[in-house]
Amino acid sequence: MKSIFLTIGLLLLAGCASVPANFGKPSVASNIGIVLLIDETPTFMHVGTTIFNNENLDSASETKFSKMFGDQISEILSSGGHTPKIIEPTSLLVKERESLFSYMSSNINFKDLIKSELNQLAHKHDLEYLVIVYPNSGPAWPNSSAYLAGYGLYTRCVFGSCNAYALDYVGARIFDVNNNSSLKPMEFRFFQQEEVPSIVVPDDVNQTSSEDIDKAALVAKDKIINLIEKMLRTSEFI
Repeated sequence: MKSIFLTIGLLLLAGCASVPANFGKPSVASNIGIVLLIDETPTFMHVGTTIFNNENLDSASETKFSKMFGDQISEILSSGGHTPKIIEPTSLLVKERESLFSYMSSNINFKDLIKSELNQLAHKHDLEYLVIVYPNSGPAWPNSSAYLAGYGLYTRCVFGSCNAYALDYVGARIFDVNNNSSLKPMEFRFFQQEEVPSIVVPDDVNQTSSEDIDKAALVAKDKIINLIEKMLRTSEFI
């Protein structure tokens, strides 16, 4: 019986160890950097009936949504009494933006190399925390070989039946500089894209308008910003 309780206790401790720690409410007027690893402009990804119909038109829109992300996150942090600052990411962070986390940690802890890079940025700009916004790469649907990442427009056609969705494969984390730890993440689930029925997918997807891409990107941005705000509220930043 004693060994059973010991086993249960060890399992509980292991479970607790896997959850990022929050070290208490940050001080008012904390200096908080915002690191945007997402593309400056929206992405358009199309998945067709076969892989030969797939398209990825990254430059289809020229609207700088990343500035909107930065401005809105700054407003949220300012409302909590903090001092936000948009920080230019290093080339290493941009290069590793889809593999920031330790493989064994299930996206809980940043890799040591990433932590080192974030700490250098923080010390350079005198920051207590960093909010990192990054693309989440994942399958378009369960067991799909088609992968999506970033924000913008995602269209899918199967034997002539087409739908348009707001592409929202984006995640966010708070990095606590003093404790060298990542806090609880933004809620994120694959396969939850919101359909945008007002967008009609053309027969030739290369004719998709930048206006439609921006329309879907706006839906995605609003959803992502709401989730980032919830993350900040959960960690008592606002």
